[in-house]
Amino acid sequence: MKKFLSLMFICIFCINAVTGCSSQGKGGGGGNIRIFLTVSQADTFRTSLIEAAKKEAENIGAEFVTEDAGGVLETQVAQIKNAVKEGYDVILCNPINTDTALELEEIAGDIPIVFFNSCPDDKRLKSDKYIYVGSSEADAGRYQAEYILENSQGKDEINLVIMQGELGHSATKGRTDSLLQVLKESGKTINVVFKDTANWDQAQAKELFNIFLSTGQPYDFVASNNDSMALGVLDAYALNNINPQDVPVLGVDATADGCASIENGQMAFTVYQPAKGQGEYVIKAAAELAKGGSISGIEGATKDNKYVYVPFEKVTSSNVSQYR
Repeated sequence: MKKFLSLMFICIFCINAVTGCSSQGKGGGGGNIRIFLTVSQADTFRTSLIEAAKKEAENIGAEFVTEDAGGVLETQVAQIKNAVKEGYDVILCNPINTDTALELEEIAGDIPIVFFNSCPDDKRLKSDKYIYVGSSEADAGRYQAEYILENSQGKDEINLVIMQGELGHSATKGRTDSLLQVLKESGKTINVVFKDTANWDQAQAKELFNIFLSTGQPYDFVASNNDSMALGVLDAYALNNINPQDVPVLGVDATADGCASIENGQMAFTVYQPAKGQGEYVIKAAAELAKGGSISGIEGATKDNKYVYVPFEKVTSSNVSQYR
C-alpha cells in the first residue's frame, strides 16, 4: 500500500508539473513570500520532499509553485529564467547538473537560491544567498563503513562491492568517498572488487551485479548508494540462490521498500534520509532568504551560513519499525 501511494504521488506531481503546480498557504509568518521550486526529475524521495515543502509553505502562508524539468537542463534553465521574469522572491533548485550552479546563479541575479538533493561545489555557494539544504552525504557513507567494520571483527581484509548512484551527483561522490575513507582508516586491507554505476535504479543494479557474479570473485559486503540499488542486488541474490545473511547488502534512504526488506531479513542496513525534514527546512531557509535575512538561526545551519544539515540516522533490524 505504501509503495502504491508513493507511486501515486509521483504521478500526481508529474501531471501538475506539466504546467506547474501552485499552492497558496493560509497560515502566518510567510507574508507575501513567493517561492518557486524546480526539480531535476521527480522520483519517490524527491516527491516526498516536495510534498513536505508544500505543507510547510502552506503553514507559513507562502505562495509555492513547483515544476519538473524532466531531466532536461535546457528546461530547468528556462524555468529559472521564467521565475526571475515572474518576480519570485526565492528559488529552490534540485540541479540536473551541479556543474551548472554558477550559470543558474547568474540567471537568478539578485534572487537567492536554495539548492536541495544535489549539492554544488562549496565555491559555488555564498553565505545567505546561494545555500544548500540536505543531509551530510559523508555521514551516510561513514555509517555504512561503521556497520561493515563492526561486522568484520577478526578480519584483516575486506572484499567490497560498491553500487554507485548517478555520476556527478553529490550524493554519489559524498557517500562513496566517505565509505572508502573510513574503511581505509581502519587499517584493514580494503579490496574494492567491483564498483559500477547503476544510476539509483533497481533493474540496473540487478543487471550489473549479475555481471559481477559471473567473474567468480569473492566478496564480503555490498554497499549501495541507495536502497533501490541494494534491492536490485538482492534480486540478483534471489536469482542466484545467494543467502543475504551470508553476504550483507547495505543501502541508503530507508525507503518503505528498503525497510520492508530489512524486516524480512534481506537487506542488512540502511540510513534514513529524512525527506520530510529536508522539505520543511528547505522552506524555513527560503523564508529567511526571501526576507533578506540569515539562516544562522536555523537548527543545523553551519557557521559559514552556506548549509543547513538535516541528520541521517542508522537503520537496522533492531530499530527499523520506527521508520515504517
